[in-house]
Amino acid sequence: MKLTPFTELDFDNLYAFMRPVWLETYGNILPKDQLEYLIEKYFSKDGVQTYRNLGYEYRKIDDVGVLVYVDRGDYTYMDKLYLAPSGRGKGYPKLVFDYLLSLGKDVVLNANQKNERAVKCYLKNGFVIEKEELVDLGNGMFNPDYVMRKHQPNK
Repeated sequence: MKLTPFTELDFDNLYAFMRPVWLETYGNILPKDQLEYLIEKYFSKDGVQTYRNLGYEYRKIDDVGVLVYVDRGDYTYMDKLYLAPSGRGKGYPKLVFDYLLSLGKDVVLNANQKNERAVKCYLKNGFVIEKEELVDLGNGMFNPDYVMRKHQPNK
């Protein structure tokens, strides 16, 4: 199991990889117009370029997943962690969280409150819910999220 920086080919293939994963993850959680809006915002070539320009880092998780994160000063913000069904149940989240903690800061993320699989995974891996917030996604859309944090060991 390993994390590797994205190549330009990985960026070219990101939308095609993420579309079925995104629809499977959120198909029963979000309205169809929000599903389509967000997949374009986050994974289209223009959307990805916007995030890359803001300093977001992209890592490939073997051939089964995607990690997106950014340094926010006093913590590392994990923006995206998605695994294809073939990568689930194999310990990849622990690999990701250990990697992010190795950067020397707490890890913070937002999780959609209705994404029970993700919330359960984060809690199991030592994250705590710090607060609830209504996130403005743009285009008149909002998500009820948990803001979760995993502290550095011995902190």
